[in-house]
Amino acid sequence: MHQFLRPALLFAALGAALVLPDIAPAQTTARQSYLMRQDFSDCGNADIAASDPTGIHGSILVSRGADGITRVKVAMTAKPNTTYHFFLKCVRILGDITTQEEGEAIAEFEFPTNSVGDSYAFDMYPEGAPVGEKFQSVTIKF
Repeated sequence: MHQFLRPALLFAALGAALVLPDIAPAQTTARQSYLMRQDFSDCGNADIAASDPTGIHGSILVSRGADGITRVKVAMTAKPNTTYHFFLKCVRILGDITTQEEGEAIAEFEFPTNSVGDSYAFDMYPEGAPVGEKFQSVTIKF
């Protein structure tokens, strides 16, 4: 199986879990993005694009709720048995994601919607930020 297909399959396996049951659909705005292997970028990840599917290592679903909370669901494939720090880029850490023995992981995070503007990005990397193990998201735009 192609490595870039794994995150999509993880999201599909979640099925109904991707629906936010505590927020009515009319009150939620959602965007999808991707995690790409790239060591560096600016705060908005302006040079990150998902134009090459082989470079996709994860999917991100971002939902802005009417309650002022933005929820983030991440499905990724990276180095096995590794903990990655997941950041709202240039703002703050949101938490950690730990991959399983095949390198897959799923995690959820949230942050106050008003802590960012309508365009932002995510990045993640393990402790020490080794070259080749850093991931940047395609920019989220609302």
